[in-house]
Amino acid sequence: MEQTPPERRRIRLFPDHGRYYPLWENSAPTWDVGYATSPEDYGLSPRLAAALADWQAFWECHVDPFKGWDSAGNRQQWEHDGHRLARDLQTEVHAFADVHPEF
Repeated sequence: MEQTPPERRRIRLFPDHGRYYPLWENSAPTWDVGYATSPEDYGLSPRLAAALADWQAFWECHVDPFKGWDSAGNRQQWEHDGHRLARDLQTEVHAFADVHPEF
């Protein structure tokens, strides 16, 4: 069966331990993308791909799964950068997807 993407895709933006990119997308009956996605799945620019990887890596370095953030300042910086990345991501995928930051 041929894969057909939904009219508007829904890209979820959030980190998770052990991931290189914080990108996710739910599959649909006609569009099996798995769940975890990568910049290549969306044709993102190398600049944005690197920034997303850096944002994910920052989170991994500063968040303990049991204790949480190592400082309020790091959390604020990460959230600020995340909102900027969500806007940049939306700009690059505006023709076919909507970005939903979940942080």
